[in-house]
Amino acid sequence: MIRNYLRALYRMLYPLLYSRSQFKLFLGVTLRDIDLRMHALASATDYFSGFVRPVPVTAPFGHSMLVVAPHQDDETIGCGGALALQVKSGSAASVLLLTDGADGCEDLGMTRQAMMELRNEESRRAAEVIHMEPPVFLGLPSLAAHFDEAVTRVRNEILRRTADAVFIPFVLDGHPDHRTANFILAEALKDIEWNVRVFQYEVWGLCVPNVVLVIDDVMDAKIAMLEQFVFANSALDYTNSTKGLNMFHSRMLGAGTCRYAERFFEVPREEYIDLVTRVRAAAAASAAAERRG
Repeated sequence: MIRNYLRALYRMLYPLLYSRSQFKLFLGVTLRDIDLRMHALASATDYFSGFVRPVPVTAPFGHSMLVVAPHQDDETIGCGGALALQVKSGSAASVLLLTDGADGCEDLGMTRQAMMELRNEESRRAAEVIHMEPPVFLGLPSLAAHFDEAVTRVRNEILRRTADAVFIPFVLDGHPDHRTANFILAEALKDIEWNVRVFQYEVWGLCVPNVVLVIDDVMDAKIAMLEQFVFANSALDYTNSTKGLNMFHSRMLGAGTCRYAERFFEVPREEYIDLVTRVRAAAAASAAAERRG
């Protein structure tokens, strides 16, 4: 079943996904009547990489770049190179951390406050590596339980910074907080009057890339940023795994073009809202079906 599904999806997408100029066709064709879990499977297996042709992009990303990160370290894993290049270009760059990052604190013998402070400090040190201002921390213990508050505070941060490029984890990322973060951002963007380019980055899973960013010049800085997350690296070696992933992504460009790259799925504000609305509806339908047994 899965194999037949992917073959059918390939036949639909092959003529469409050669550049970001065709993202509307992607949204219309692939997310109308297709099961959300199948989309996630295709993304997680990097199924699209054989025929998607991402367009190279360069910094700056608008005059004000805002990275929305559900957890401390997401901002560096997914787009540390983009942040470093934005700062290097002289344009504004900022990070908004949504959660306190303290789930599982009891298992480690820590209070929620202590774990949050530890992880926040690591994000501050990562920002210092590239001479960026400290992140803004919302410190929410749960995105689902504080959804409306998160929408308001994300909207206010976009307005305060007049952000015209917002980075967020890919909407089909396997972590539930990463999907919920997209639901929050989509709601926040509904009240923004100017166009915002939304770049969805990779953390726990792969995206469907339509743009690619060469980060050779700032890879050392990105590694130094990753090394600040001592707590996260004690569980999983994010420094080396992220370096390896960025090296692997260099294959998206011609031989000898670069050694390291970050990939994103970029869409304008209105199309992003439509995409997330469809994914959210599919997620709700899937959850309802599971409850019915």
